[in-house]
Amino acid sequence: MGSTPPAFIGAEEVEKHLHRASLLLPALEAALANFSAGAAGGVVQPVRTVLPVPRHSGYLGVMPAYSAADDALTTKLVTFYEHLKDSSVPSHQATVLLFDPSNGTLKAVLDGSVITAKRTAAVSAIATKLLMPPFAEVLCILGAGVQAYSHYDIFTELFTFKEVRITS
Repeated sequence: MGSTPPAFIGAEEVEKHLHRASLLLPALEAALANFSAGAAGGVVQPVRTVLPVPRHSGYLGVMPAYSAADDALTTKLVTFYEHLKDSSVPSHQATVLLFDPSNGTLKAVLDGSVITAKRTAAVSAIATKLLMPPFAEVLCILGAGVQAYSHYDIFTELFTFKEVRITS
């Protein structure tokens, strides 16, 4: 794995650096454009693989990606377990692995839950910026979990609404 151990960046440190999901917008807009450009965009991102864990009613998702523009090689691992007996354990947990693309060395292990929440909300905000009619006055959020909070944060930062409705 190389002589230097990989860095571990926990949720608190990720949150400190990504305190606002809007900080992700420029990089995500570029990444989406590169992905949409197909082979010319230099992004290799196969469809996620999902491995069932039937004995425990869970799943493991694997999402690798490479970006030539950023020379970045990553994999996100996500576990999903419904109906956990221990409600202190989140149903979804994510970890992001960052590799050196020149030799495959693992460089960092990052808590992926904060990254996932903020990235998902930021991509929704990009789509909204492009598709929302100018007369929209009401923000509606379906659900009240982690994603609802992250969407509320970025949407109320970037857009002006007269009313916010949340249903769960």
